[in-house]
Amino acid sequence: MNASTAPEDRDLTLFVPALNEARRIEATLRGLLRISGATGTDAIQIVVVDDGCTDNTAAIVQELARAHPQIDLVRHPENRGLGAGLKTALAHARGRKFLIVPGDNDMPESVLRNLISNSDSADMVMCYFPDRGQRGWMRRALSSLFGLAYAVTFDVHVQYINGPCVYPTSRLRELRLHSTRFSIVAEINVKLLRQGVSFLEIPGHRQVGLDGSKSFSLRNLIETLRVFLSLLGDIHFRERRRFGHRPRRVRGGMEDCRGSDLPLASS
Repeated sequence: MNASTAPEDRDLTLFVPALNEARRIEATLRGLLRISGATGTDAIQIVVVDDGCTDNTAAIVQELARAHPQIDLVRHPENRGLGAGLKTALAHARGRKFLIVPGDNDMPESVLRNLISNSDSADMVMCYFPDRGQRGWMRRALSSLFGLAYAVTFDVHVQYINGPCVYPTSRLRELRLHSTRFSIVAEINVKLLRQGVSFLEIPGHRQVGLDGSKSFSLRNLIETLRVFLSLLGDIHFRERRRFGHRPRRVRGGMEDCRGSDLPLASS
């Protein structure tokens, strides 16, 4: 990515993208602070990227950061998308491992704890959601079609190509990424898997945020198609030698995280 990098002196960096999340960002961060406290405050860094917020998200984060030095706030003057936010977070990341945590309470605390507990079990520790019934039939159909297209085209057979994942920070920094929005997760997962890394899959359950998912929109659908075609060129033509390897599945891991628990941000 050709970005300046911070020293990797933490175990994990949690990247929290935030776009007008004033209603949920404090509770979300307090949930991450609970995890950080249980793990050791020196082990986890929390990087919040304010991606052009027009509400008081930044003020809330700044107030928390005064009391909790593991929180870093980086601000974009205007909205640039999840992909740009990830690149900004990587430039400030101090963790050996890297995990994206939505700022709108999309991920339950149990899922995060299990991902973090297993973070050294494989190069990539991925989470998938068997309970797809929480989504409407159209979302489920599009998600299934999307997953099938990626599996067949790129020969990556995982439960959820867009799922949350703990990544090795150094490998993330080496990737050249096309996506600027939500498709960046699938692009990263395909490119890392096709380099022959090891991966572990863990089941989890969803926690829909206060205002619902923001990932399903016409703009994101168009970007998904654009990134898919770019990825097709990279994997099978432009960088075929680099991405010509098969990933190694790791079996096992800790107990799944489908049990009942409190979300990161309690209503």
